Amino acid sequence: MTVTSALPAAAGPASGLGAPLRAPPVAPAASAEAGVETHGPRMVHGGPRHLHRSAAHGPRAVKVGWRATVGGAVTAQVTSSPDEQTLYVATLDGNVIALAREDGKPRWSVALGERVYSAPLVRDDGTVYVGSDAKKLVALSPAGAVLWRLEVDGEADTGAVFAKDGSIVFSAGASVLSVRRGGDVAWRFTAKGKVFTAPAVTENGLVIVGSQDDRVYGIDATGAAAWSTALGADVDGAAVVGDDGGIYVGTDKGEVVRLDPGGKVVWRTPVGGYVRGVLSLARNGDVLAGTYGPVPHVVRLAPDGLIRGAFAIKGTGAKEFGIHGGPLEDADGTLYFGAQDDAAYAIDAEGGLRWRFPTGADVDAPLTMLSDGSLVVASEDGTITMLLP
Repeated sequence: MTVTSALPAAAGPASGLGAPLRAPPVAPAASAEAGVETHGPRMVHGGPRHLHRSAAHGPRAVKVGWRATVGGAVTAQVTSSPDEQTLYVATLDGNVIALAREDGKPRWSVALGERVYSAPLVRDDGTVYVGSDAKKLVALSPAGAVLWRLEVDGEADTGAVFAKDGSIVFSAGASVLSVRRGGDVAWRFTAKGKVFTAPAVTENGLVIVGSQDDRVYGIDATGAAAWSTALGADVDGAAVVGDDGGIYVGTDKGEVVRLDPGGKVVWRTPVGGYVRGVLSLARNGDVLAGTYGPVPHVVRLAPDGLIRGAFAIKGTGAKEFGIHGGPLEDADGTLYFGAQDDAAYAIDAEGGLRWRFPTGADVDAPLTMLSDGSLVVASEDGTITMLLP
């Protein structure tokens, strides 16, 4: 079913892309802290369901704690060590860099030989896993020593996640692989096109990926396809898995699509531009998506697919210019995101602009919030900025 962006007059306040990005009142049952991160994220969007929710209260105004230069553009989310004292940064000049949380000074750097687009994945014991365009997945100790390298057939350029059994799941070229802790492959699944999405994992352990063969796949614990659903356009933005088991993906058809746990399309809503980054999910179940041009927006969709509202940034008119991914939601419902107008934003729960923080280049990396509300902004000018709460 295709959903339009207008509510009937009796259904409530105005909605659609022209309405404010306002959060509706949260019912007690929907305000539970399920899926909310109480510490710094250790994988893209904080967990295998990619919710991107924080228990902290983020910055209400711009207050720079420190700014570090890492020597290469950063498009992947910054992740943290279990104690939050170290931040892990992946750069397009092929390095993984550990920065001290206190002042941003480098602790160590490891060259991976090619561009790194993937957010470092961090285990509870501090082991760091990261893939690169050198067609390798690398495991690093907390001190930066290489523990093992796994060679794969394609560029490992999306963020890895942990599966239910603790194995590492990531994509490389057209393949999705599950890797055991020691670096041996448990299973491999191959799509008909490049998989450019970080895997998502449902509560039942199903691995969800989208592909440039215009399909979304559900992969079971043996590496077999449980289902495959054609959506008619590239699926380059990683899925988010709802609290009710619903699966949401964005496409290059300019739609957000809801699938049921069995892969059946429930609804598809046009949002006005390509949806290419990782989606996120608000505490009340609303889907949050960033879109590309001609008018880039952050869009808020109700669980039934109706657009509640949006926040637009100034675009260039180009379809390839926009907002790469869904925003981070903090404890107050404030949304934080970066955009290709070289800035990071905070939008309050009423849909108003709280602040805009300019950087020197695109901010495509999802923003990172630590447990005290500090916000880490990574930019393609090679800077990492700590904004204090």
